[in-house]
Amino acid sequence: MNLMNNMDSENRVVLNVGGIRHETYKATLKKIPATRLSRLTEALGNYDPVLNEYFFDRHPGVFAQVLNYYR
Repeated sequence: MNLMNNMDSENRVVLNVGGIRHETYKATLKKIPATRLSRLTEALGNYDPVLNEYFFDRHPGVFAQVLNYYR
């Protein structure tokens, strides 16, 4: 079961938008190609390796609707 949890955590991504943390799967973000969210990499300047999350200075309430659209 530990292997499954590890694989699951590798596929998850944390997006900190305006101080609110949103957690989703990489596959969810890749549903709409050619977007900033579909091309997330750790090399981007908005990735924090200590917190293992991406930070975007945007309105968190609006982003919840964006994330729902991706789902």
